[in-house]
Amino acid sequence: MKRQLALICFALGSARRRAGRSFALGFALALVTFALSAVLFLTEALRREFRLAVATLPDLTVQQLAAGRPALIAEQEQAAIAAIPGVIAARPRVWGYYFVSSLSGNFTVVGVDTDDGAVRRDLALVSMNGRLPSSNVSGEVVMGAAAAAFFGLEPGDAITLPVGRAEKRLQLVGVFRSEVGLWTADVLLMSEADAREFLHVPPGYCTDLAVHLSTPDEATVVARKIADRLPGARIVDRQLMARTYDLTFDTRGGLLGAMLLPALVAFLVLVWDRLTGVGTGERREIGVLKAVGWQTGDVLLARSWENAAIAFQGAAVGIVGAYLYVFGARAPGLAEVLMGWSTLYPALRLTPAVEGGQMLVLLCLAVIPFVVAGLVPAWRVATQDPHGLLRGTV
Repeated sequence: MKRQLALICFALGSARRRAGRSFALGFALALVTFALSAVLFLTEALRREFRLAVATLPDLTVQQLAAGRPALIAEQEQAAIAAIPGVIAARPRVWGYYFVSSLSGNFTVVGVDTDDGAVRRDLALVSMNGRLPSSNVSGEVVMGAAAAAFFGLEPGDAITLPVGRAEKRLQLVGVFRSEVGLWTADVLLMSEADAREFLHVPPGYCTDLAVHLSTPDEATVVARKIADRLPGARIVDRQLMARTYDLTFDTRGGLLGAMLLPALVAFLVLVWDRLTGVGTGERREIGVLKAVGWQTGDVLLARSWENAAIAFQGAAVGIVGAYLYVFGARAPGLAEVLMGWSTLYPALRLTPAVEGGQMLVLLCLAVIPFVVAGLVPAWRVATQDPHGLLRGTV
């Protein structure tokens, strides 16, 4: 133990004596580690949020197709689906997209019946400032934080929006908090009657049917029975949607990681160039160590500790910087690439979701090549005649 501590102390002293080189290599490693860590942190945090959201979706979602595109479905189909064994409930939903020309983008209009106890229980879990819109009062709306900021509204304010050839006056009674901004940024939550007016959904029809099952594992069987009773319908399986989200984040995160590979290769080339060029001072230092009794293994251990110290410091700086960038600064620039919003971006408040094994792999990828790259030139010098090293003849 004392021998190893002595070697570590010597290695740290060597790194300080060559502070310029140590700083340059550590800084380059910090940049590469920062980029890779930021992609990993953001991808895993978004993946966690989407998994939590998917868990709240109905087991099956039934949509009617017309000309290959989603169309309105008759609410009377609800009874036929509810009669299938294993189905707990089939609830019609009214929602859709409302285009705003000044934004050049869509808002998501969601109609709810706040007199329904189940709906009120679900919405009670969503944090907001204000209250829910009343089903008995026309013109009340709850907006996402980004939507309210776009319109410049606060609870109690009113706005008039075009609906076809007419106009509709809405009073803002609540704003979803930024904690749920990832899901509510562009949402306009209103009564079902107002949503039908905005989206031109006639009575007796709905956007889709949310199907809840007693045993979610039977979703495939129930979906097949629904398809038999509703030819032309599209049935979306929640479990399939979860896998789709996972593949989406794997693809986007993998593409970003692949784009960073050239930077990693360039860094490794820099490390090899810097570490293989053993200077005259370093050669004499190794010659002195060999002359006073150091073995080749001692020289290699000292060089390994020196490189490991530089690598760990650089990697630690990169990882901490990436953590602050993603969870402190909310990943400006990178978040838009992974989330996929086009116009209205939410304020991110993500929870770290990186596993220890992933961090260990990241550290190994950053540290091990760095340490190994410095062993070959040190071994070549340490195996030469110490007298020649001191004279500078080898």
